[in-house]
Amino acid sequence: MNPAKAFLHLFSPLGGDDADNYRSPGQISFLRAPFVSLDKEALENANATYAYIGAPYDEGNVGKPGCEDGAREFRVASLDYFPYWFEFNVDLHGSSVDCGDVQMPRVNPKVAHQRIYDAVRTVLDAGLTPIICGGDRSISIPSAKALSDHLGQKRKMGYMHLGAHLDMADTWAGEANVSTCALARITELENLDPANVAHIGARNSFNPKDHLDLVKQRGIRFHPMFEVLERGIDDVMDEAVGSVWDGTDGQYLSFNFNVMDSSAAPGVTATESGGLESREIMRVAAKIADRGGPTVIDVTELCPMFDISGSTSRMAVCVVLRIMAGIAARDGAVIDDTIRRPGWQHG
Repeated sequence: MNPAKAFLHLFSPLGGDDADNYRSPGQISFLRAPFVSLDKEALENANATYAYIGAPYDEGNVGKPGCEDGAREFRVASLDYFPYWFEFNVDLHGSSVDCGDVQMPRVNPKVAHQRIYDAVRTVLDAGLTPIICGGDRSISIPSAKALSDHLGQKRKMGYMHLGAHLDMADTWAGEANVSTCALARITELENLDPANVAHIGARNSFNPKDHLDLVKQRGIRFHPMFEVLERGIDDVMDEAVGSVWDGTDGQYLSFNFNVMDSSAAPGVTATESGGLESREIMRVAAKIADRGGPTVIDVTELCPMFDISGSTSRMAVCVVLRIMAGIAARDGAVIDDTIRRPGWQHG
């Protein structure tokens, strides 16, 4: 532990001239992280583990509009959290950088997806874990391709997909790279074996029969919500995490927070009844962190204009931060428990 480090950020604001508000850092970035350009050398020198990338892309969405604002709202929601997590005794301060938003040409989806690919690939090549926030589910297509190419054909990839919809349309209204086609495109990657794919949370009737037919044809294991309810989230996650992590060299974790019940996550593009509750998604985070975490994390379909008091974005941030905190604790990056507020005395 560096004795020169004050760790003032671990504590409540002091009085007097030192009463800075940690929730108002001046610039809004993910977890108050410094901004670093999407440049391999700059990222390598950043001394961080995670790099946040905004992907405000909404042109592949077939649900309600508005998820292009998701990346911004995710940043805002992260300001509601301090970096110290008492359950893990870890400090996430300094763990991340923010690479800003990928510039999105609305009229050219091909260029937009290429820019998302380039951003994720740059972060991976620099040795950091990308946290990419959309945007609609289609951003997962170029992001997963970036991980696949980063690993190379001789190394195996795992993929975990959480959401209410299978997104297994081979095409949708003639388009092949929109949100409803995400898992269909991703499971075509050559170094992604169907045995290393897991989908959790599918339910209700926005899962057309052709999606089910393609899932079965490709041999993809999916865990619909009725199975989660019958077996329990811990049991299902143990199986799913094993499928994605065992024998793979890199893992892609993709969240559409309509995996949650609509009462717990109103701020998504396509809400669905009968999903996970907040405590269950925290168990999902714990199971993922216990395996050491993924190589890429994405969050898609956040739709702030339909949210209630920012509850969905805040819940999404909480899930990602709990994964980060759990990984830090697993890796032994706990803080010195003797650290006290300057001037602290036990009364």
